[in-house]
Amino acid sequence: MRKMVSFFSFLIILMIIFCSFPSVAMGSYYDNPAEEAFSTTRFELLFPQITMDAKNNLFNLSNINIDLTPAGATEDFLDQMKDGRFKTDFSTELKTGLTIGRFSLHLHPWAAGSFRLSPAIPELVFVGYSPNDDGTTKTYDLAGSAANGLAAMALDLKYGHPIRLNEDSELGLGLTLRFIKGILMFNSEVSSGTMKVNEMGEAIIDTTGKYQFIDIDDNNDDYFSEFSGKGLLADIGAVYKKDRWSAGLVLKNIGAIKWENVRQGEYTYHGEFNAGPNGPELSEEEPLSQEAITDYTQRLPLVLQTQGSYRFFKSLYCNLGIETGLSDGWGYSSSPRIWTGVDWKPRFIRLAGDISYHEKQLSYNALAELRLFFFWANLKLGWANDLGGLSASTMAALHF
Repeated sequence: MRKMVSFFSFLIILMIIFCSFPSVAMGSYYDNPAEEAFSTTRFELLFPQITMDAKNNLFNLSNINIDLTPAGATEDFLDQMKDGRFKTDFSTELKTGLTIGRFSLHLHPWAAGSFRLSPAIPELVFVGYSPNDDGTTKTYDLAGSAANGLAAMALDLKYGHPIRLNEDSELGLGLTLRFIKGILMFNSEVSSGTMKVNEMGEAIIDTTGKYQFIDIDDNNDDYFSEFSGKGLLADIGAVYKKDRWSAGLVLKNIGAIKWENVRQGEYTYHGEFNAGPNGPELSEEEPLSQEAITDYTQRLPLVLQTQGSYRFFKSLYCNLGIETGLSDGWGYSSSPRIWTGVDWKPRFIRLAGDISYHEKQLSYNALAELRLFFFWANLKLGWANDLGGLSASTMAALHF
């Protein structure tokens, strides 16, 4: 295995990724298994449904040619980040399978990940390092920077069951079981770290970090047929309907993934930092400590979603919802996102749109769906202010 690079080498890699990664934003997808309790679908064969999402809270179209030289421009630029921290989340998935009544079975490969940078790093990148204005030593906090990601294959089983409460109200209960075969996983985090700049402008870095990753045998050509992880995740939800009103709640990602052949270790660095002509130069790097783990348990962040809707007319609905991860990372954000929108479902088409607020960004989503007898197809696009976000989803199915 290649020796673990130092913190600032890791930073340079992230900067390259940021320069090439599109500034896109997560679309809003309310997926409550309890909604299946009220489905009128008799049979559906889903050809693929493809979804791609990502989000960051710093780079957007207006920043491509940004000029940071005017007074206050750098502060306004960095102020886009919530609490000064750079965040980006991404995910992509494909789903295919069938639905019979209130029961569905789907093959569901997917990948997701996150980057997090401590509040000090954007300042170091766009402003540079220096002592305090009064000449005293300035300390930059580097802790909390992290990168993680995973890819997996899943088999989803979903069922919703209706319960009649009285003449004009019903309760739907739903469950999705997701049988996981893990493919790849990595996680790296700076546990603690500081950069101190003294009155002479000399910078000293002191960091410790930890990491986990799947150990891939380069000589094993059959790796992808022998997945390293397995697990079970579940989503549970409930929906209450009364006359024109509806309210739903769902909790996602209950469960865990067990991984084999995991490498886990720690690294430390203590030494000087010099911005030489060839980039950052570090010294006195400490060796890695590493161990192999044959049974590593990973838990994804729990996600809580709630949504309410009101039917104005026969086929026109107004929706309001909120979602949040109960922890951060792995493609999920712990910052709440609120959305509202309308959904119009006449006989042969469906048109929907919503607006959401998350991480100081307004995002917009539009969906157009064609329902021609037994063939259904839709396209969903989303974007954020100044094209700081884009998302896309498409689906085709035989539907009866």
